[in-house]
Amino acid sequence: MNNLKEVLDKSGLRTRSLRNIGASWILETDKGNLVYKENSNPIDTYEYLRIRDFKNFPRYYQDKDANYTLTEYITCKDIPEEQKLNDLIHLSGLLHRKTSFKREVDMDKIKEIYEKITNEATYLMKYYEDLNNYIDTVVFMSPAEYLLVSNIDLFYYLLSFVKVEINNWYNFVKEKKVLRYSMIHNNLSLDHLLESDDKYLISWDKARIDMPVIDLIKIYQDNYYDLDLEDLIREYEKEVQVNEYEYLFFLINLAIPKRIEFTKNTYLDCYNINKYIVYLTKIATLVQKNEKNHEKV
Repeated sequence: MNNLKEVLDKSGLRTRSLRNIGASWILETDKGNLVYKENSNPIDTYEYLRIRDFKNFPRYYQDKDANYTLTEYITCKDIPEEQKLNDLIHLSGLLHRKTSFKREVDMDKIKEIYEKITNEATYLMKYYEDLNNYIDTVVFMSPAEYLLVSNIDLFYYLLSFVKVEINNWYNFVKEKKVLRYSMIHNNLSLDHLLESDDKYLISWDKARIDMPVIDLIKIYQDNYYDLDLEDLIREYEKEVQVNEYEYLFFLINLAIPKRIEFTKNTYLDCYNINKYIVYLTKIATLVQKNEKNHEKV
């Protein structure tokens, strides 16, 4: 709060009122309504976006060396969530197209990604095999345990896919030595899309230059119940094409199952496991379709 007072004094802003929302402050000033957030300064990101002609972020007012963010306040329209999700996908494609470039990869970093995914898949395969073996010894399984072991082949199938295809992806990158990179928002969610006279992405604190499919992975994982993955790709590709090995890396990351652990709440365990099996089933369907397409080639 003290930092905010200093900012207002230095900027000469006359504040009529202010209210706190989470980590941010909404300021009513003589220059209009502004949003203030401490310990956040993505101004280098904003400058890069401006140079690359991506304009879908709020106007900002802080200095380059500031340890805060001060941006215009966007008065939002009431947009149906389905439309907002579609807009988020389209805007991510626009961001990636505007900032896209190809460059020679850092093979040490690629090897690090490869080893991380390989080790995680190996660990999870062993984890689920051990968990399956343990549940098989239980005389009276809980409903949650039965639900998991009844669908355990789904976990094995996806982990086997990951272990094979991460090698194919790694070998491709080693051979080509070039990948597409762009600015990624790295925190895309419906809460971070504001719509009024235009569409604006906010919360750029985690933005960086990286593989653009990282943004798509988060969008799908957060919205898989409401979103068909092929629809996501079609909407995204209105702005920029996803090549074969970007899509493969996308599928690999979606197919890595999380580690499921049981709690004392059987009802909640059943609910969460069932919901997660719905997600994994959708991914398995896409994996099978991808494999069939390769068989045709």
